[in-house]
Amino acid sequence: MLRRALFATLALSLLVTSCSGEAEPPDTSPPLASSTSSSSTTTSSTTTTTTPPLVEIDGAPAEVVDLVRAFYAFATGTTDSEPAATPGVLEILPRTPVSTPVSGVASLGQYSGQGVATVEVESDLFLLVDAGAGWSIIGGKWPSLGVAATFGGAPRLVLVVGSDARPGEDPAGARADSIHLSALNGAGAGAFVGVPRDSWVGVPGVGNRKITASLAIGGPDKLVETFEAMSGLDVEGYVLTGFVGFQEMLGNVLGGINMFVPRAIRDSASGADLEAGDQYLNGPEALALARARKTLPGGDFTRSEHQGLIMIATARTVGRLGFAAIPRLMEMSEPWLVTNLSPEQLLTLSALLVETDPDAISNLVLPGRTGQVGSASVVFVGSSAATIWQDVADGVLDN
Repeated sequence: MLRRALFATLALSLLVTSCSGEAEPPDTSPPLASSTSSSSTTTSSTTTTTTPPLVEIDGAPAEVVDLVRAFYAFATGTTDSEPAATPGVLEILPRTPVSTPVSGVASLGQYSGQGVATVEVESDLFLLVDAGAGWSIIGGKWPSLGVAATFGGAPRLVLVVGSDARPGEDPAGARADSIHLSALNGAGAGAFVGVPRDSWVGVPGVGNRKITASLAIGGPDKLVETFEAMSGLDVEGYVLTGFVGFQEMLGNVLGGINMFVPRAIRDSASGADLEAGDQYLNGPEALALARARKTLPGGDFTRSEHQGLIMIATARTVGRLGFAAIPRLMEMSEPWLVTNLSPEQLLTLSALLVETDPDAISNLVLPGRTGQVGSASVVFVGSSAATIWQDVADGVLDN
């Protein structure tokens, strides 16, 4: 049976429920004059309020332009009218006069019937979602205001799954052929931790099984439940794809990936025929690498390591494309993804991926040993797994 690989963080290209409402225009009324007087002298002084220049945004509908303008007016204390934004965004704004940028560009797309957008105003970034009641700011970064980035909190822990569903089959009802925890710490670093598909674990309500079987038994929710039980971690959700989806997203959506292949691979079962070194891989070539195991030292452990390298290469490609590409990538990837993450979560997760340094993402496969349970070949995860899960809980591997 052909083995399927995963697409990681394109969602991890990596990605709504948000506060919304019509933005009110900034208060541009003239400042009031104040005076003091005494019996002998009268002085008059005038205080002024600086109104931020109106920002212009290429490619943005009028309501988005108005919302961004209202944001800067509120952030600089020009008006007390709150723009449509999640409370966490408004709470971090300085509310003091400061010079703000005046020109930007917007990128818009659709995901799960909702509008998603990025707006870059010079070095500032807005992440916006329209769930049907108007656009709302759900995250971003604003160095012009001295405000740090906010991308849905940190750490972000998401399970990335590749199903071995054949073309035409439901990826959510097959076995989990590739399982990785994607962890981002929100400070520019992260980790991908691979779980051997034959790991012998307890499936809640079922009993001991290979972890790969938990997806076929109860779908993605059962796999997440099984993973959380074995790791002790709470994950935000999952993203899942299958054979066709992997090739489409890596090849046609991203346009292929550039990565370092650590060893020459000749694997007739997967179709991999690759030289060692820096390589450009299209969708089918990346899939062949992700599937190859029979000719590799370490077998499935090495295969999982290669899958992690593909995930890092994917993150590097998404980072190179930048924030402006995110809405388009989300829209084009939707047909190939199965996920319980909302458009808001996917948008902020993708932005965080762009902010993360690919060289600061660790790639690790859980150690273990192969063995037998009856006639089945299984993997018994090593005792160090508990330490690894504790270490990665903050979104990065320190040891």
